[in-house]
Amino acid sequence: MKRTAHVASAPAKVILFGEHFVVYGTPALLAAINRRTTAKARIRDDDKIIIKSDIGASAEYTKTGFKILQGGRKAKAILDPIHDAIRRARGEHRQSTGLQVELKSDIPYGIGLGSSAASCVASIAAVDSLFDSHGKNWICDRAMESERIIHKNSSGADCHVSTYGGIMQYSKDEGSKKIKAGKQLRLVVSSTGILHSTGSLVERVRKFREANQRKFVGLSEQADMICAKALQAIELGNIETLGLLMTENQQLLKQIGVSHSKAEALITLSLQAGALGAKITGAGGGGAVIALARSRKDSANIATSTRKQGYETIEVQIDCEGLVLGS
Repeated sequence: MKRTAHVASAPAKVILFGEHFVVYGTPALLAAINRRTTAKARIRDDDKIIIKSDIGASAEYTKTGFKILQGGRKAKAILDPIHDAIRRARGEHRQSTGLQVELKSDIPYGIGLGSSAASCVASIAAVDSLFDSHGKNWICDRAMESERIIHKNSSGADCHVSTYGGIMQYSKDEGSKKIKAGKQLRLVVSSTGILHSTGSLVERVRKFREANQRKFVGLSEQADMICAKALQAIELGNIETLGLLMTENQQLLKQIGVSHSKAEALITLSLQAGALGAKITGAGGGGAVIALARSRKDSANIATSTRKQGYETIEVQIDCEGLVLGS
């Protein structure tokens, strides 16, 4: 049994196309981006699981309960899936020893960039490596199960792209497939400043689907077509077409009720600043907007324009590594 701390990190993600519809079998296109959560795991001499993080939530888990160390009521909701991930990895190795996991993240939390998935992937990998590494497939499968504590109807796409990195097509039936881009994608990610609950937004879409079954079938078919065209545009490096398709995808998300007035304002601002296309990414209801830039200069212009209006904005690149282990 290894007593030294072991480290793993996993990237954030953006959904380029297909969010929400992917839950019902339509493909989605995702990309890992160069913002990461790092987990450092070590064995304790007692049976406690202690999770410390730099996002304002820390807690101690024992066999009999839960004790908040930092973060108030929100701590449990944030840390429960991570605790499950740690406990799941430990249990698979038939261990009962205490563990301490420290999380450091430069992924903005609660705006649809996959911070929960990255935390679960990194935590499982760090704990797994303390005892013996199983590999990425094993880690991804367990991270998906842990993520479903908060995202009950999760497609599993976030964990896949966080584990494997790059750009990928994902569907519930066929899993993930890497995509090779014909041209570098320059993305600008801006936060509306409104945190959201992915679970509640997934539930909102479920209710919309039940109440508008025929319309939802039609929207799903459109989402499928957009995704297919976007896949071809990415492979060919046709970023002008890709931008138009992003804006078209946004119209579908508005129709199923997951957009927000601040997101719409950010999209308009990004397009006026030269973006080729822009849309919400992730669950919506606020969260983040992604804009596609033609060049580094255009990316900087878009970021400057949104920051001037008070929006937190980052320029990002595609992360091709995915999960990285280190000690």
